[in-house]
Amino acid sequence: MKNKIKPKHFLPYSRQNLDNRDIYEVTKVLKSDFITQGPKILEFEKNFANYVKSKYAVACATGTAALHIACQSLGLSKGDNLITSPITFVASANCAQFLGANTLFADVNKENFCICPNALEKVLKTEKIDVVVVVHMAGYAADLKKINFLKKKYDFKIIEDACHALGGKYKDKKIGSCFYSDISTFSFHPVKPITTGEGGMVTTNDINIYKRLLKFRTHGIHNNSKDFLNKDMAFDKKGNVNMWYYEMSDLGYNYRITDIQAALGNSQLRKIDKFIKQRTNIAKLYDSGFKKNNFIKIPKVSPMIKHAYHLYTILIDFKAIKKSRNEIMLQLKKLNIGTQVLYIPVHLQPYYFKKYNFKKRNFPNSEDYYNNCLSIPIFPGMKKNEVKYVIETINNLVRL
Repeated sequence: MKNKIKPKHFLPYSRQNLDNRDIYEVTKVLKSDFITQGPKILEFEKNFANYVKSKYAVACATGTAALHIACQSLGLSKGDNLITSPITFVASANCAQFLGANTLFADVNKENFCICPNALEKVLKTEKIDVVVVVHMAGYAADLKKINFLKKKYDFKIIEDACHALGGKYKDKKIGSCFYSDISTFSFHPVKPITTGEGGMVTTNDINIYKRLLKFRTHGIHNNSKDFLNKDMAFDKKGNVNMWYYEMSDLGYNYRITDIQAALGNSQLRKIDKFIKQRTNIAKLYDSGFKKNNFIKIPKVSPMIKHAYHLYTILIDFKAIKKSRNEIMLQLKKLNIGTQVLYIPVHLQPYYFKKYNFKKRNFPNSEDYYNNCLSIPIFPGMKKNEVKYVIETINNLVRL
């Protein structure tokens, strides 16, 4: 490969891709009567549910909010147990803490760094687990069929943390369809497959879960006249619903999304398949470019998985090349290549480490992954010559 010229612009590990159509759709809402709590939110929810093939979708403020109300809608409460994998953003674990429940962990699979069904079952044999949060790490779908089998055996609920995986598939089922789970959650942060700035979505096929999600998103408030408890306040003497009336039946939150964000989400959703195709093409170039480097391990993808490639993460043998990860990252930054470590194992975070008395090597696969992982630039709009520049630069640095 010929020497590539350093790009003029910094290449982050991921970023949003916006065009004039996105700007136009947002501008239309800004000029309309509703910039929040209006029709664009419902439109976004319907379009999203249609895309992932779920019955229902509820848009909310963030991916973290999506996880929180997902747990609450399943009845998770004080003293209950939620389990997830250590290799994830802290929100996948924190959602249990918000409700007073306990957070447990099961180690990841060495090949795809999603929760390992065998490691999960080891915990299930000794602990009563109420909710399993299955993280589709980097956009690679976890083994949902095996985990669903364990669900039937041990009686727990499944939440798919699909924040990385919009546009991906597992056994020809779209991630978010909830074919193997009770709920799926998504994030629309700028580095995610599509963006609304900040924002999230919850999908489900259960009407009762859907109704609870709607309430918990908006302060626990509803205006369904059939469920009103204070009849004397809700209805006039003729039996008509008082136009102003609503009831707060549960403790909920202000986790609403705006019409401004929903308009951007609708516009972005139309391009999701195009975005995934671009990410996949970049991943193929990386696969080819790094396959001969003995110090780099590239992601493996099963034929039953359609990878969404939210991240492209390589494993580097830093000990063998006698260079630290920080040294490599600093050198790459100087050369306009952004990288990131995703993620620090959650059980090693001080909050969890102290609260649950974890020790290093409690989850060896997760820690081995952490010690060697490095996420490199992948995002729609990245040019082929930029990808080749990243490949050549990393290969030049990752060597003896």
